[in-house]
Amino acid sequence: MALFDNGDPPPLYVPDLSKPAGAQVDAHGNVRCIQCQRSLPLAQADVVGQGYRCPQCSARAEVARLTGDGASDAHVNLSESDRQGLRGAGAALIIPGALMIVAGVICFAALPGYKLGMYLLIGGVASCIAGFIKTQAAR
Repeated sequence: MALFDNGDPPPLYVPDLSKPAGAQVDAHGNVRCIQCQRSLPLAQADVVGQGYRCPQCSARAEVARLTGDGASDAHVNLSESDRQGLRGAGAALIIPGALMIVAGVICFAALPGYKLGMYLLIGGVASCIAGFIKTQAAR
């Protein structure tokens, strides 16, 4: 039995490679900062996922990231559909992780050995932490 008996190739995932709306360069070689909307020469702009950002906004974002103030830069680097997918991937890790934690507690109570319960608890907690990090990164 061959992998593709019907002759159709597998579907190919092609991400959206179109230029974001914030990545427009005008006729004079200037771009617009996606955060403060200031116009500046392309050579002075920082490239972010959804367009360009001025050095002042990039510095503010870096200081905010280092001090823990404010949210992540996901809104300037990822499209809304990408952030939605990241939140979904986080939820897809949290739900099984919670179920593994419950199964680990049940295994501790019901089985004489503790290894299976411990493995389930550790795996569940790790899965929940990874899911939480992904959902927070999408903000």
